[in-house]
This record gives sequence, structure tokens and C-alpha cells, in this order.
Amino acid sequence: MASRTLGQIFRGERSKVDQSMVNNLLAIFDDKKFMKEMVDTHAPDEGDIDVQSLFLLVENTLRGTTTIADSVVNPKGTQRSGSPALKPPKEGFNPPLAAINEVACEITCKALDTKTVRETMISIFHELSSYSWVNKAVITLSSLALFYGDFWRFAQIQPSDKLAESMAILKGLPAITKPSDVQKIQVYGVLNEMIKTTLDMTECIVEFEHDSKDVPELSTAIDIPSSVCQIIISVLACSIQFTSLISHADDYKGKELPAFAREVNMIHHTIRRHFEDYKHKKEEIREHQRLQRLFNAPTDNVELIKALLYIKDQPQPLYIGSKKTTDMVESLRRKNVMLLISDLKLTCHDLSTLLKIYSECKFHEERHEIVWVPIIEQEGEDVIDQFKNLQSQMPWYSVHSLALINKVAIKIIKEKWHFRQETIVTVLDPQGRVSNKNAMSMIRLWGGDAFPFTDSVGASLWSKPGISWFELLVTDMVIPKINEAIKSQKYILLYGAEVTKAIQEIEEPVKKIIEDGIPLVAYNVTKNQLFWSRLESCMHSKLQTKADVHEPLMQDILSLYTNFKKDGGFAILTRGSQVVSNDSIVDVTRVLSQYETNWKKQVKGNEKPFHMAFKEHRDRDFVLPRCHHFYIPNMVGYLPEDVKCPVCPRMMKNIVKFECCHGAH
Repeated sequence: MASRTLGQIFRGERSKVDQSMVNNLLAIFDDKKFMKEMVDTHAPDEGDIDVQSLFLLVENTLRGTTTIADSVVNPKGTQRSGSPALKPPKEGFNPPLAAINEVACEITCKALDTKTVRETMISIFHELSSYSWVNKAVITLSSLALFYGDFWRFAQIQPSDKLAESMAILKGLPAITKPSDVQKIQVYGVLNEMIKTTLDMTECIVEFEHDSKDVPELSTAIDIPSSVCQIIISVLACSIQFTSLISHADDYKGKELPAFAREVNMIHHTIRRHFEDYKHKKEEIREHQRLQRLFNAPTDNVELIKALLYIKDQPQPLYIGSKKTTDMVESLRRKNVMLLISDLKLTCHDLSTLLKIYSECKFHEERHEIVWVPIIEQEGEDVIDQFKNLQSQMPWYSVHSLALINKVAIKIIKEKWHFRQETIVTVLDPQGRVSNKNAMSMIRLWGGDAFPFTDSVGASLWSKPGISWFELLVTDMVIPKINEAIKSQKYILLYGAEVTKAIQEIEEPVKKIIEDGIPLVAYNVTKNQLFWSRLESCMHSKLQTKADVHEPLMQDILSLYTNFKKDGGFAILTRGSQVVSNDSIVDVTRVLSQYETNWKKQVKGNEKPFHMAFKEHRDRDFVLPRCHHFYIPNMVGYLPEDVKCPVCPRMMKNIVKFECCHGAH
């Protein structure tokens, strides 16, 4: 049967449109099977049209048209807003007129003549199968713009233009421009807003398609096929509704329109949110690339430090604690800058050590400065109060406000300087080059003796003859009066384990040995945070020198850490600072437990000193484990890629392990 003309419909041959059409369209939004069928029709040709030029014409048409419609719905409101500024079209652009006209027929005459809107949808998608996804949406919207704009253009005719007045009457314009039904005016308003919303959805995907070409990692930020299907459904609904309005169906109230408009608004919100997220992520990628280039090849420390901050509206982003004033980043020019990077858990010990270094004359004489860069993920008034409290204890520079920290720069700091919530100190020379990615370890171990805290200084400190990792690890600050025990050549037992039973089992024989008069002092360092901090600092600082992991000193440090993390606990026995045993707590406990029955007589009879008797029995009972392993914590520093086993000639496996100790070491 031949399709009827709009004129026939307008003259009242069918005064009532089957309003179930719109409800059926609403159901299609959730019909995944049908939507997939529409997606499967996609078969684009290589030669496509300029979608941006076409959209510009559509945008001009609908922006102007919806403004005219608004003036009818709300005459007083739109008089104040004025007409939108239209953009000049691209010279020489030829729109796909055949496709636009065919789709215009589909969404008007044929849509009203077809029993089901699904047939109309199928016809539209088959007609547009050879076009790109975004062009499908823009061509369909072009068809609505042509139909909608052609109608509303006559709302602005002059009384003297009799030809235009006659055409307006034939199109049914008086039924809209001079309606007697207030409810119908409201329907015009809802429809006009829905058309604006559909235009904005289309603008999002047009901009996204154009902008995302040079950021392929974000190409899926918006589901384009699904969005196009939703836009075409919305266009078809708008067309059906408008055709009903301009017919002589005066009893038409558009009852189903608000529900459909709400659905379109939700879809629009989703597309717009994804588009805004995409733009934000794209800006982050661009900023990330810019900062990467700057961090990789800095020419000036001021330029690099500025990159860490948002300083566009803050010319003095730094706060000087000693003067209680703000200052420009330029004041750091031609200085060596130590960037103190931490969260709010900067320890009192670290702060105290830095204060001591900062107070030394040579620090300022050789043009050094400290700048605190707080990296804090939490928000709230309590966080700001904690920040200000910590800042008040620092005489050096700090970031004036938490809001000034560049979020993208934080990512770079984590990537390049390996910040993981643990405090680090990155040393920059006056040119912005990194002299030490993390000097915090050497600062903890040597304090001001490590000045000026470069990698080369760290290497020279570790290469000093006769260095004792045990004396470096345990000081009076870590264990009160430990130096007295070292100097007097007492036996020292350090042990730690996360399982209480292991602690109890080693303390039982130790108590008897001490009661027996052996000059032994024992310390449980399981919860001694300073001890663990210095141990990790030892490992990190030593690894920074690209030390050979087979070096005895390195092996001793790694063995201690591994025994605790992997073998249930560790125990170190020394005579003064001379290490007698550095083993798992289980092995040492077994030897000490045999003291009463197996080797006490040797010690009490002066046959052998305590440490020699211990070592003899330890060596006798020790069984070489099937696998030799050691753990390296995930800290900043050099991590060897290939390591030869110190026991056999094979290469060791490198296994990445993620571990959480719930705040405890």
C-alpha cells in the first residue's frame, strides 16, 4: 500500500496517531536483542561524509528552531535570551541529501503508516548501513532538523507575506502558534526540550569521535553504537510526537511524552557524564605527557617544582615556616632542593633528624633547601588541621595549601620516584636533575654525615672499611644503652616474630641462660618500629649503590628480613658487634633449647666460650634448606633482574609477591 502524505494526515484522515508507538519505542531502549540486530546492520564504506560539517548545519538549524519554539511556549522568557549565534557552514560541503530525505520520509509519513516502530527502525538502519556510526546519528537528526525547522520557520512570517501565511496555514502552524489548550502548550515545551537534549547527546559523540582519534587508549570511553541507537530512537519519538501535535488531533495531550523524556534525559546524563570523564582523562593524559617530558629532561629546578603545583592563580604557593610568610617558587632558583614527600604520617624521628640537618650551618652555606610536598588522599577538616599542625613544626618551605598539589604530578612522583606512602626525600640539583631519588634511607642511617645526600655520597659511606651492618642497625636511639652492651662485649640476642608462640619458645631457654650467669642481653624487636625502619633503610640504601646481592653484608641484611617475612621470625646472636648467628627464630630456638642438656658443660667448664659452643651446635644441627631464597621489600632503589644463587650455580627465580601486614612489620 502506498504511503500516505503528511497533507492527508494533517487534513484529518487519521486524526489520532497510535500513541502505543512511543511506548513501543520506550521498550526498545531495554531490548538488547533488537538493539544487537540494529548494530549488526553496520557495514560502513570507506568513503564517508564530513560528519562535523554536517553536524554544524544540523546544530545551526535546531538551535535556531528550538529558540523560535521556546518563544511560543514562553514568550516573555525567550525575548530576553535573544537568538543564538549561528556558525558559518563549511564552504563547498555537500550534505547527503538522498539519505536525509529518505530518512525524513521514514520518520514522518512511513512511521505513522507503519504498524510497528520496529519496522521503521529496521528501515532506518538498513538505509544508513554504509555510513559510520556517528554519521548515522547525525543524518537521522538532520532529517528531524529539516522537518522541524521547515515548520517553525513560518512562525516568524510578516503579516504582509501572504504567500508564507498561506503555507503556514497549510502546514498547521496556527494550531501551535495560537493554541487554546494550555496542556498542549506544555507538550510543545517538553518536546522542544527533548529535541535540545537529543542535539546535545549527538554533539557529545561527534566531538568524542573527532577528539579521541589521537588518544586510542580512551576510544571506548563512550559506547558509540549503543549511543547512536539511543539517539535514533529519540529522534523517531520526537518526530512521531511532533507529527501528532501539528495534525488536527486537538484532543491529543501527549500523555506518554514525559515518561519518554525522562528516559532520554537519563541517557543524556550518562552520555554527557562519560564525555566529561573522557575530556578530563584526556587532559590528564596531555598533562601527564607534558610532565613526563619535563621530568625526563629538566633544565631548571624552578620549572620542575612549579610542575608539581597548581600556581596559575597563586603566585606565592610556598610557605616558609621560619618566617610564617608565603613565597614564590623562584626563590629556590640556583639552589639544591630536597623535596620531602610524605603523607601525614611523617614520624617524629624523621622530623627530628631533618630538623637537626636543617639547623647545621653547612646546609645553608652550600645553598640547600627543603620543601615539603604533602601527598594526602583523604579530605576533610580534620585532615587540614593535621596538615597545618605538621606544617607548623617545619621551619623550611612547604606547599602553602593541599589544594595546590597537582594531581597528575602525584602520579609522576609515584611512577618515577616510587612514592608509596612511605616518606621519601628526592634531591634536586639547581638544574632540576635528580641527585638522589630517595635520600631518606641515608638520612635515617647517617644523619648529617650523609650531606649533601647524593647517590655518590651513599656509595662512599657503604664502602668505608670495617663497616658493621649490626652497629648501623641497632643504636641507642633504637634500643637504649645497646652501645654499652656492644662495647662491653656482651652477648646480644635480637629476635622477632609475628607468632606469639615463637616468641615464648625462644624466651624460655634465654631466661635460663641469663639466670645461669651468661652475660646475655635479649631484645624482642617485633614491634620496634625504629628497628624495622632502619632495617629497610639499610636494604634500600645498600641497594641504591647497586650492590652485589651476594656480598656478605648484603646477604646478612636480606637474610634477616627474609627470616622474619618467610620463615616465621628471625634471631640474631652477637658478641658485641660481631655476628655469631643470623638465622630463623626456629633454628636459634632449637640450639638454645639444647643448652641445658647438650652444651652447658662446655661453657661452664670453660672448654669453650658461649658463642663458640653455640656455633658448633648450630652448625652440627643445621640442615641446608631445599630452596635458598631472600625477600626484597618493594622500596625505591635498585632491584637486580638476574641473580645467581649463592649456594648452587643456577639462576634464582624472581617471584613478585604482594603482601599486606596490616600496619605491622
